[in-house]
Amino acid sequence: MRGARKSTLMTPDPYHIPGYCGYCPQFKYQIGETFGRTTSQLLTTSTVASSGRPVLSDIIPQPRPPRDSRRALIAARSLNLGDQKLCDEMVPNYTGYIPKGEHYFGKPYADTCLSAIASFQGDELKHHRNIRDLRTIGELQRGKEVPQELLSNATLITTKYKTPLKAITVRPKEYNSPQALQHSLSPFIMKNDDPKKFYMSGYTGFVPRARGKMGVGYPGLTNKALCEFTREGERIRRLKDLPVTVDRPVIRIVDTKPIYVKDSGQVPHYTGHVPGEKFRYGMTFGFSTQNAAPKKALTV
Repeated sequence: MRGARKSTLMTPDPYHIPGYCGYCPQFKYQIGETFGRTTSQLLTTSTVASSGRPVLSDIIPQPRPPRDSRRALIAARSLNLGDQKLCDEMVPNYTGYIPKGEHYFGKPYADTCLSAIASFQGDELKHHRNIRDLRTIGELQRGKEVPQELLSNATLITTKYKTPLKAITVRPKEYNSPQALQHSLSPFIMKNDDPKKFYMSGYTGFVPRARGKMGVGYPGLTNKALCEFTREGERIRRLKDLPVTVDRPVIRIVDTKPIYVKDSGQVPHYTGHVPGEKFRYGMTFGFSTQNAAPKKALTV
């Protein structure tokens, strides 16, 4: 900034423009001149102790650093998805969500966003590549032809089986580890000669046939009750296996005394039905019920 003086009306360089709030040595002891001329004299005189290095310097445009792999990755994202929010030059104070931004800290906002977005884009590309490889393997297993560019770009595309896979006819033997905990069987399904066919004292569940037994400890009581219940169940199952024969009863017709007798009425206080009785008036019950039944129903 130490250039030639252009005009006497202009303040010689270097100087501070009005509004400059920085420190200027010996400025508070200078009066009677403009801010520009005062600061110009203080910056150029040798009587004022200074570092000799002016605060203001020529602005020389610095060459832009080469684009690293992170920027190239984010640029590909913007080109493919048209995403203009997540770019390689994020502006500070952006309040939107930055994916994976919580994993990067201790650096300026722009550099943090650059690393986070590049990592997120790398994970997406890896995921898409895995899906493409999986589809390529599926096509190879089905015996279809796959373009050569997929085989060249895919990773570990190897398979020795073709779909549909054949079912295994031999069932492998089930392995039970001797160190594994074995679940105890229920006393209901144990045999009667099993010494563990009982319930421990304190069991509050229902035990069939145990209500009528007493005078024995709870394990012995439940053992007798369960054995009796098991024997009864076996007897019922044996009966179900036997052939079933049904004896049909013989129906015999027994002559009964007729209700309505010819030329005779019913006894007073008879509470049965008398045909046509409700239409008769002015007679005793015996005369009104005489020959009450139809002619075909009357018997001698």
